[in-house]
Amino acid sequence: MSNTLTGKVSGRMSSRGWAIALGIGAIVLAAVLLVVYLDRYRARVGGENAPTPVLVAKQLIPAGTPGTLIASGPMYAPTTLPRKEVEVGAISDPQYLSGRAASAEIFPGQQFTAVDFATSDTASVDSQITGTQRAISVSIDNVHGSLSQLQAGDSIDLYIGLGGGQGQGLYKLFRPNVKVLAVPSVPGPVGGGNLIFRIETKDAATFAFMADNTKMYFVIRPVVGAKQTANTTATAASVLR
Repeated sequence: MSNTLTGKVSGRMSSRGWAIALGIGAIVLAAVLLVVYLDRYRARVGGENAPTPVLVAKQLIPAGTPGTLIASGPMYAPTTLPRKEVEVGAISDPQYLSGRAASAEIFPGQQFTAVDFATSDTASVDSQITGTQRAISVSIDNVHGSLSQLQAGDSIDLYIGLGGGQGQGLYKLFRPNVKVLAVPSVPGPVGGGNLIFRIETKDAATFAFMADNTKMYFVIRPVVGAKQTANTTATAASVLR
């Protein structure tokens, strides 16, 4: 009987031990699952709030505005937003705008997205100027330089020649970094035509006077990495000195 009682007590203690062990195991498992859930939640929330670059309009951009003009002017600002606030197809690289144009009006504060821009081959002069910028046409008969190498979109330095013959002339830098908007398709005496420059409206009268009353020369600037042009003047005396 003593052995029977001892067995019953041992069995009860063994069952209670198993119950306690199972309870502890359940608590540990619940704690592990809670830690995993919290880690995933923090990762998801952190991902949604991760700063993401995007381009945002600073002003109203009319439909049809060339992307290159938008990218080169003060029409947009790069910024960062939480990932959850970034629209689908948002644009973060201004290089994406090259060769495209606004397909609809873009309002101030609006994010740039791929659907806002359509592929465009527009090369019209008025689409390449804005604000106080103007386009002026100068006969190629009045401009000298490497016309065969000049292309629309190039930047040039313009020089002018003043004065008469017998070594009394003077040549100097007129305007640096002038953007060429268009070139004649067949340059030279046979094709004729004009070069079209982008200028500021305050310079229009000066350009017109110089085009008609001086010799104009241009030199082509590098596409990238151009340094500031020296404001030099040349005369017979300075050349011979």
